[in-house]
Amino acid sequence: MIKNFWLLLFFLGPAMAADPEVGKILRPVEGAAFPPGEISIIATAPGGKLALDGQAVPAEQPFPDVLLAKTTPSAGIHKLELIWETGRRQLRFFVGDHPPAEFKPFRQHPPSALECTQCHGLSRKGRFRFTGGCFGCHQQETFLKTHHHPSHVLEQCGQCHNAHGSTEKAHLILPSEKACGLCHSVPELFKRQMFSPQRRGGAEAGL
Repeated sequence: MIKNFWLLLFFLGPAMAADPEVGKILRPVEGAAFPPGEISIIATAPGGKLALDGQAVPAEQPFPDVLLAKTTPSAGIHKLELIWETGRRQLRFFVGDHPPAEFKPFRQHPPSALECTQCHGLSRKGRFRFTGGCFGCHQQETFLKTHHHPSHVLEQCGQCHNAHGSTEKAHLILPSEKACGLCHSVPELFKRQMFSPQRRGGAEAGL
């Protein structure tokens, strides 16, 4: 019987594991703080439903598996949930003038209203996906002034940035030291910064 159990787990394990790419709350983010007023919610999940503090949130579905909603919560800490058949995600955010220390101001991106289709489109299989468009607003010529890598290394802006808004500087998905750590170890990153050509040039000039 034990042998059969392990065989069953071996074959069903991959199917039972949660897919990290399925079910995402894109706006807001965990720990976001908002002033009083209306906030927008963007999420994606197959057959997904939204709930705020345990109450269903009506949402539009303009594209397959995409949920858009607007709500005006009362002041205080709130729990937002995204629920679908095989999973659930949740986060907390704050509404009010004086957020607790663990909540940081949320900066929406893009700052003005844009159509979803400016950056997204339907694939041949009918999936709504990112098709590009960052450099439709951002200047590619200034990329190297604010990034340590050329654009061909960082082809996907979403590796480091949240295109729908963030509580971090430059709409990073994590604080800068943690975002860089997704690909680099801290010692490696320190070594690259200390011995970069720009750094060596400054040291040789006595700067």
